[in-house]
Amino acid sequence: MNKNSKSALSGKGFYVALALSIAMVGAACYFAYTQTADNISGKLKSSVSSSEMEKEAADIMTDIPKVTVAPYTNEETVTETQPETESDEECEEREEQSQETAKPDEKTFSMPLEGEVLNEFSNGELVKSKTTGAWQTHNGIDISAALGDVVLSAGSGTVAAVDNDPLWGITVTIDHGNGIITKYSNLNEGVTVQVGQEVGSGEEIGAVGETADIETSEESHLHFETVKNGSYVNPLEIIG
Repeated sequence: MNKNSKSALSGKGFYVALALSIAMVGAACYFAYTQTADNISGKLKSSVSSSEMEKEAADIMTDIPKVTVAPYTNEETVTETQPETESDEECEEREEQSQETAKPDEKTFSMPLEGEVLNEFSNGELVKSKTTGAWQTHNGIDISAALGDVVLSAGSGTVAAVDNDPLWGITVTIDHGNGIITKYSNLNEGVTVQVGQEVGSGEEIGAVGETADIETSEESHLHFETVKNGSYVNPLEIIG
């Protein structure tokens, strides 16, 4: 091979090497550009995500209600003492005491008029009637009195009935509450109270008459009965 041929090959080799170098430099630049772009994009996305997270966190903090804490003081805390609860026995005892307090005081009852007791309460036993001659119970007491003597209520209460009984004549019935009832028989027509009227202890309700046909053979008197919880009882026990 002559010198000219060698010289030509040497010239082509130079240009080939130069082209390869340029290509390699370009490839390196492209690779560096790509990496840089990816890094920048990642940072931008991270920045955006951080911003969104910060915004969401701010929204969450805004939704949380604020709690106001009272300032600390050095004052002693006062503890309220809860009332002690009553036991069942104490409660029942208190109720019984209340009921007893609500009941009328039987000692406050008084005789409806002054007079001798002619015939006593028989307490269910049979006694012979002077008028009929029959053996029968005497469910009250007969108090000696003159015709027209004023009859008083033995205690405070409500007039439950004003009757003209075929046997006991004109009769006034007073309900004193708590199961206690008093009856005043053999009255005259001058009754001064009416059904439903409230009367006080010692208040006038009528006068002694002679309307009780079942006791016409007796001296002039008031027939007085007391009933407690549905049973006849001795009026003298109620009056005390």
